[in-house]
Amino acid sequence: MKNVIVIVGAGPAGLMSAIAAAQNYPAAEVVVCEQLSRPGAKLLATGGGKCNLTNILPPDELAKAFGRQWRFMLPALQLMPPQQLREWLMLRGIATVVSDGFHVFPESESARDVLEALLAECHRLKVNIRCQTVVSKILIEHNQICGVIANNEKLSASRVIIATGGRSYPSLGATGSGYLLATQAGHQIIKTFPALSGLQTQEKWPCSCAGIAVENAAITIDIPKYRREIWRGELLFTHHGISGPPIINASRQVSALLEKYPLIPLKINLIADYDLERWLKIFDKWQRDHGVRMVKNLLAEMFPARLAEQLSFISGNENYIAARFPAAARRKLAMHLTALPLNIKSAEPWDKAMITRGGVALKSVDAVTLESRIVPGLHFAGEVLDLDGPCGGYNLQWAFSSGYLAGNLSNNLPT
Repeated sequence: MKNVIVIVGAGPAGLMSAIAAAQNYPAAEVVVCEQLSRPGAKLLATGGGKCNLTNILPPDELAKAFGRQWRFMLPALQLMPPQQLREWLMLRGIATVVSDGFHVFPESESARDVLEALLAECHRLKVNIRCQTVVSKILIEHNQICGVIANNEKLSASRVIIATGGRSYPSLGATGSGYLLATQAGHQIIKTFPALSGLQTQEKWPCSCAGIAVENAAITIDIPKYRREIWRGELLFTHHGISGPPIINASRQVSALLEKYPLIPLKINLIADYDLERWLKIFDKWQRDHGVRMVKNLLAEMFPARLAEQLSFISGNENYIAARFPAAARRKLAMHLTALPLNIKSAEPWDKAMITRGGVALKSVDAVTLESRIVPGLHFAGEVLDLDGPCGGYNLQWAFSSGYLAGNLSNNLPT
């Protein structure tokens, strides 16, 4: 009887799993079950379609960005580190570039080119990709994987790899189905939250600044005794609150903290390199050189006018001229510019989150093989596991690396 390896999910982790399995076990039939009508839908949407594949960090530094469970990732990242991923793609006609010295993109800036290379390799290796195929159950006999139920029919298999992704972008196939399959095998699911998303503020004034960006802001979570971490970069005001790279990265922590607190207070330095004393010196200069001008108009020369107006209003300084700008008012405005208080009431919903925080608990998965410690023959790859990194190529690299490791399976499978 021919060995069958079933991969659930045709995203980057699933397709790389299929390629590795087909290469390592040419005598086996490799079947990928994808519930959507086409493979790689979420991959096509990454990086606005430009596909930030990875970055230039070595495996250990890349892994540390994922937080306290980073060591779990090392076997996968060492098997396929960023440079090897780039070489793998180059051999299949996809040149990559590092235009900013850190982020790696396909030279064509096309996620579709990356997907086509993966699909071409699957075709070459005779991987059977079955779209519109929903896996509703994994089958276990004598504590060993023996197949799945796909489209209500039994599909026998000696190995099953769950690479379904998480819950983010449900319209692109991420429905959380992998968690249901994992629980059937007895795996614990760490509670999931939307991550890498915008944040919604309790305050209403940011929506009046929707579309305004501040280039170099610094954001911190203002909870007593909470570890001080600073996220820097472009801050974007939205119709519901705030977004931009530093907010999206901070959302990984904020989403989880919202389970404990009704509101998460943030402090935002609108110009990261300016401290309170520097602003007070600027206000002194305004008083000397521009005494008859309105403070809010002088502020509008440093920030977009709508934002300057709001900052002046919430700090109570909208009616002052520079010559009559009292010390207490100056300090209050400087505090708002260096530690602008905003209270987060929620993260953006799942359909606007890039990734999932939480997932299959790592304690019951072998880091060296990504095989279940509970049911032999069951493996996991990608976002379905309880690992999430910041934006910047981290999560795609994990998808490819973990897929490649999971597809190596085990030495006791006949070749």
